[in-house]
Amino acid sequence: MYSANENGESQTKSWNVLVFMGAVILFFTILLVRLYSLQYTHYDENMQRSENNRIRKVELVAERGYIYDRNGVMLVRNRPSYQIALSAMGLPRKKADRDSVFNRLLRITDKDGVRIFDSLSVDTAFQRSRWIKNRPIRFYEDASTEQVALIEEHSSELPGVITVIESRREYPYGTLASHVLGYTSEISEEQLKLPEYENYSQGDRIGQKGLEQGYDQEFRGKNGVKLVEVNASGREIGVVDGVEGMAPVPGLHLVSTIDLKLQKVAEEAIPDSAKGALVAIDPRNGEILAMVSSPRLDPNIFSLKRKERNKGWAQVALDAMHPLTNRAISGTYTPASVFKLVTAGAGLENGILSESKYYSKPCTGGYQYGSRYQKCWGTHGNLNVVHAIRLSCDVFFYQAGLDIDMARINEFGRRYGLGENPLGIDIPGEKGGWLPDSASFNAKNKRLGWRWARGLILNLSIGQGQLVTPLQQAVLVGSLATNKGVYKPHLMKELRKSDGTVVKRFEPEIIRPGNMKPETHRVLMAAMDSVVNHPGGTGKRGAVPGIRVGAKTGSGEWKKGEKTHAWYAAVAPLDNPEIAVAVIMEAAGGGGAVSGPIARKVLMAYFGKEDEPK
Repeated sequence: MYSANENGESQTKSWNVLVFMGAVILFFTILLVRLYSLQYTHYDENMQRSENNRIRKVELVAERGYIYDRNGVMLVRNRPSYQIALSAMGLPRKKADRDSVFNRLLRITDKDGVRIFDSLSVDTAFQRSRWIKNRPIRFYEDASTEQVALIEEHSSELPGVITVIESRREYPYGTLASHVLGYTSEISEEQLKLPEYENYSQGDRIGQKGLEQGYDQEFRGKNGVKLVEVNASGREIGVVDGVEGMAPVPGLHLVSTIDLKLQKVAEEAIPDSAKGALVAIDPRNGEILAMVSSPRLDPNIFSLKRKERNKGWAQVALDAMHPLTNRAISGTYTPASVFKLVTAGAGLENGILSESKYYSKPCTGGYQYGSRYQKCWGTHGNLNVVHAIRLSCDVFFYQAGLDIDMARINEFGRRYGLGENPLGIDIPGEKGGWLPDSASFNAKNKRLGWRWARGLILNLSIGQGQLVTPLQQAVLVGSLATNKGVYKPHLMKELRKSDGTVVKRFEPEIIRPGNMKPETHRVLMAAMDSVVNHPGGTGKRGAVPGIRVGAKTGSGEWKKGEKTHAWYAAVAPLDNPEIAVAVIMEAAGGGGAVSGPIARKVLMAYFGKEDEPK
């Protein structure tokens, strides 16, 4: 007979067996249910996941549109560039395996034994791969064919490391028209937050400054897509059969208004060691023929490798000459004696001046106003308005300004594009100027405690106190000469498809009245003519043989004890204007002596007289 103790042990063993068997049955039941779920219930979902690991959607970046000059000469194009990048989908999932790829990359050296990849760039790419899954993450730009071959040789040891061919911007003429053209670079974190860049992604290259930025949407085109099969390392092994992708649509090409020949002459005339600007414009339609801002920069530096690009950017950003600033549209200067055309025009238009009017106070070298004695730069005697403009006599315009008053003078200036409102040129960065009156002067100088006084008109009547841009000065003299309205200045002539089809053509647009009485116009043109073509004119160094050039010189005071800014604004031919040129050279001296010869070179080139003697 079994004892009670033996009976209890038997029951315990039986219970343990039952529990074990139950656990086994439960395990297999769960396994079967899971297998059923995977193979039947979630079959389609799992199959899609498998396909996603095997098939990748690759974005095909559209070719960026080119930029040409008005005669079809290419100013900006694209070049192929190899990029070495990470594919997040192909990287190992285990940290140890990812670290192994990272370390292998850092051990790769060139033929001279120099390490190719920078640890910081590679580490940044690995960090970004955690959240960027659907596009390559570049960590080495502009790789050579030898470097690409090295990566391919080690492909089995570098899962997730791929090479990508992209296009980069190339500016074949280097610094030429750099402020007009702009450059491209990778979109910044700050830009991604702006509403105008809501359709852009990290890593996109976008236009910065100039036409590159102004027409970025048109240049970009539309990206395409293709489906490719990849291996376990994330490398492409072929296109998926039977599945059509979407071809990218190239960006539009831009035909600019710039004349390359004229641009070259303008840039050669202004040394890169100087600060200055030049604008040449067709006053009949607003087309910019040439635009220079000095010093210049080479936009190609923004298409270099990261290390070289950063070095080049640092040099540009820290340069005390501020080469990134487009002085032609964002530099604001006192207009100096060029503004005497506005003062004279306002006086003639309102019947306060006439060609036969002489002031009782002749120029003896200065003018007494109350307790203040305002000097003139010379001694000119008794003058009418034409003679006063020819000799740029301050004393005549002190008296004229007091008679005319600033409200009338400013109204006439605004007719021809001066004032606070920008003219609307189609590249970013344009600034407006300033035509002070009592209200704006008091508001601007409230902190300093300065108040408007009538004596300020003496300085303002000769252009010492307002603010203008070189673009505004060119537009001013051009539209004064045509007397047919101020046309919106622009740099885009046409937008074309890659097959040459014109998509858009810029239509000339009048943005200011730009008109005056015929008699006012006749007297002003006679005065501008005498500035250049009379032996005593201040602008005779801008004369062009066989062409009737009209101009006005100016010397803008800006800092006590420093040389003045040298202005020269010209238009030709006066009887049928085709081109207006404004030149400013900062802290360079007299406008007629310094800037006049620069304007002359541009006019000589425009009229095909480069080889004629002065």
